[in-house]
Amino acid sequence: MAALERVAAGRHWAGGVMVDVEEVIAQRAHAVSALTPPMMIANVINATATLLVLWLDGQLLPQAMLWAAVAIGFSLYFFWRWQSYRGKTFPTRLTARSIRRTTLRAAFLGLIWGFPGIIILPVTTGISQAFLVALAAGTVAAGAITLYPIPSAALAFSGIVAALNLAGFALTAHESVIGFTIVTLVFFYVIATSILRHERIFVSEFQSRRALDEHNRHIGALLEQTRADAIAERVTAEQRLVQAQKMEAIGQLTGGIAHDFNNLLATIQGHAELLAMDAGNDQTLTTPILRSTRRGADLTRRLLAFARRQTLRPEAVDVSELVGDMVEILRRTLRENIRIETEIAADLWPVHADPALLASALLNLATNSRDAMPDGGVIVVTAANQPGGTRGDGLVHLSVRDTGIGMTQEIRARAAEPFFTTKRFGHGSGLGLSMVHGFAEQSGGEIDIQSAENQGTTVTLRLPSTLDQPAAAAVPLVEKVLTGNGERILVIEDNADVRATVRKLLGSFDYTVSTVESVAEASAFLGGPLPPDVILSDVVLPGGTSGLEFARDLAGTHPEIAVVLMSGFANTEANGSTGAAIEFLTKPFNRADLAKAIFAACQKAEARKLKAAEGTGR
Repeated sequence: MAALERVAAGRHWAGGVMVDVEEVIAQRAHAVSALTPPMMIANVINATATLLVLWLDGQLLPQAMLWAAVAIGFSLYFFWRWQSYRGKTFPTRLTARSIRRTTLRAAFLGLIWGFPGIIILPVTTGISQAFLVALAAGTVAAGAITLYPIPSAALAFSGIVAALNLAGFALTAHESVIGFTIVTLVFFYVIATSILRHERIFVSEFQSRRALDEHNRHIGALLEQTRADAIAERVTAEQRLVQAQKMEAIGQLTGGIAHDFNNLLATIQGHAELLAMDAGNDQTLTTPILRSTRRGADLTRRLLAFARRQTLRPEAVDVSELVGDMVEILRRTLRENIRIETEIAADLWPVHADPALLASALLNLATNSRDAMPDGGVIVVTAANQPGGTRGDGLVHLSVRDTGIGMTQEIRARAAEPFFTTKRFGHGSGLGLSMVHGFAEQSGGEIDIQSAENQGTTVTLRLPSTLDQPAAAAVPLVEKVLTGNGERILVIEDNADVRATVRKLLGSFDYTVSTVESVAEASAFLGGPLPPDVILSDVVLPGGTSGLEFARDLAGTHPEIAVVLMSGFANTEANGSTGAAIEFLTKPFNRADLAKAIFAACQKAEARKLKAAEGTGR
């Protein structure tokens, strides 16, 4: 009973494994159930043998016959119940109620097998009486052996049988009653102690088996996980290699375009800011220019930073306006044999999305449509509200439909997989649709692809609408900037428009500005009578020497000159690799950023000159 009390709280530990009391109960009940057939067969044999002995001894009584019939009947009944459950899976968990039910059945059987002792034993003599005493002793021992997994049932059965037989023997008034009582009590004590000991062994063995099973399962799971991890690691390594190769191709493809585009944006933005400084100019003319340059710069930065998976910056977007702007761009960039049409709903809801990435997604879809129509065709861009939806809860459907070659079912199933492409090598990275798919999901929407071979393709973006109103981006037209005091600035830039723009901007900060096109010209300028305090240089320069290399050489020959590098690349070697002594500007930069960088460089140059003068004085 001690072990049963220990698990009564519900759970306990075995070998580091938590064992549920209901599992222990189920194991006990299963052990007793397995012994049901031999127990019932033994009951039938014992009842039949008792009748035979009493009949041969001439002491067969009616009550004995009635008892035997009841005992045999219940034995057959329990055997039949066991047989009916034989083909079924034994429960792995049982409640304490099952223990109580089994104990009550054992007590009932104890009453049946104690009946001969209390009713028949006192009225028999000789051989019959001795047989009944031996039957009682055997029954007590057999009950203890077969029911020990459930101590309460074993003690109930054996105790009732022993008690009734002891009471029956006392009714005989035989002079050996006291001795018989002592022997019976000692025998029952030994039986009870054995029951409890074997019950503890049973529970301990079950716990050990359970712990071993859990450890085996754990080891098996570790082995399986190790194998799966090894396979996954190999697949991941292969995917990373492919991705690295693809990303390198993307960088080469977009890098030059982004650099030149950013140079154009730098020129446009710089002149727009110069115009905005003049109070006599119409600010409504310069504001759209500045807004467009900011959007263009943001788009190029995101394209170049795609491998880093830059986070979205969602806002309320006017899809009609965005589609109109993009269609105008596409009409100028796509082939002349491709016609672009639009079907935009008049009451289109604004969507909650990143405007730059939405424009990029539309560009990707249009590019795919162009490539699917080598002989020309029609691209139709449609935008409509979700049928039956409401603004704020419904979706906006933005579709790009073409009349191209379409896709087979197999290709359509893989169309959104990263790096999957049907284009020949060098003509597609396979990232277009995967970018659109990822953007749609990150935005809380979805993408749908409908296509059939030789019947064109329709790709639909479903994006969440918003109750917010699209707002024009706040563009600071005139910022408080840090100005100079006649410091000499040398600008090295091969692009004439950018060079002129930067010169005008620096002149507006009260700096003395000189410009050259190459490193060779800059080196010649340094040999003049008035060397610059600060050099502002592009990174990519003609002549074989980059701005970064020139800056590193300059640190050894003219350490007193501070250097600021600028580039149209969003992630150039100079960015983060030039050291703390060199400032870096990403084109297109605004007037305030340029002023801040040059002012800081001038402060560094002045500090270096003072330090050099102190060293010379000592």
